[in-house]
Amino acid sequence: MKHAALALALWMGAFAGACGSTTPPPETAADKDDFDGESLPGGDAAGGSESAKAQKPAKAEQTAAADEGDEMPAKSTPVQATKFEADLKKIGINLKKIPPLEKLPSAQKKKVMPLLQKALGYDTCEGCHVEGDFKKETRDMKVAREMWRHFVVPLRSESGGTLFCDSCHAGDEHVLNRKDKKALQAFMEEEYQYKLARADKEDMECGTCHGDAMETKIIEKLWNIPK
Repeated sequence: MKHAALALALWMGAFAGACGSTTPPPETAADKDDFDGESLPGGDAAGGSESAKAQKPAKAEQTAAADEGDEMPAKSTPVQATKFEADLKKIGINLKKIPPLEKLPSAQKKKVMPLLQKALGYDTCEGCHVEGDFKKETRDMKVAREMWRHFVVPLRSESGGTLFCDSCHAGDEHVLNRKDKKALQAFMEEEYQYKLARADKEDMECGTCHGDAMETKIIEKLWNIPK
């Protein structure tokens, strides 16, 4: 395809609620309550240790750095097979029959969060959440739900294999090098158009992600999530 790019906003931003360590705490009575926007019980998982907080810059600083290109990867990250399919199966999630993120049961969603955190390479839950208030909606939480809905649920590898956050992120929040627009377009065509397929068996085209009008600002224009 000669369109601008297959998924200019594909897997950018934060893809998921990044909560807790890779070993989730025991389920409590609080787990039975609805997360109401990916919220989790408080405690250390909510606030994180002082050393963990110090490792990750404030959100405003991260945004400024990203604007300057400091966090742009040297090379765009190719699509790869997920490393978490077995972990997801253990908590009862079949990637071929997966519901929207917000429709997962609370206890199940709680166990998914550490996998999302690891897939994105976040140090703490504050990759998406507000420290101390996991019920507060953030832009990253909204983006996470839409990426899950539009990419994890309906897309597969060309051979029919399942995808998860790490299929594109591979442990890093930033996956696209945008310095060379022509190179980026070629990368997206090769990796996203030709190496991905749709679960509904329809053709995988630029419009699958960008819409019929080929809107490059997917998050802001198609998903209606303002900056």
